Amino acid sequence: MTKVSYLDFRINVLDDFFLCLANKPKVNLTYEEALGYVSYNFESGFNEVENFIVDFVLYVLCSDFEFTKDLSKVLNKGLSQVINSSYFKEIIRQIDTSDKNDLLHDLYLSKLISKEQRDFLTNN
Repeated sequence: MTKVSYLDFRINVLDDFFLCLANKPKVNLTYEEALGYVSYNFESGFNEVENFIVDFVLYVLCSDFEFTKDLSKVLNKGLSQVINSSYFKEIIRQIDTSDKNDLLHDLYLSKLISKEQRDFLTNN
């Protein structure tokens, strides 16, 4: 099983977002449209773990901005479904060991998992 580097992949998504804002693929590009372009760029050719990371990074970029609340809700629902599934442990196993704690901590900071979930998954 090939391990995925959470930190490297997170940086790739953020870099793509930066380039989208810098290159402005259309005039008057909105923040939500930029997020959509990034999502589209990572739509195919990636495994479930990488897709989870993309959705999580986009969720964080949505933050609590009023103008991205619809996208945030969609991403939250999808992420929560994965997190609450039995498959989530398998996703965590596919993350580089050195990055696993960073991902779990970031999920905790984003209130997608509880402290108890973070601690349990960190130790297992």
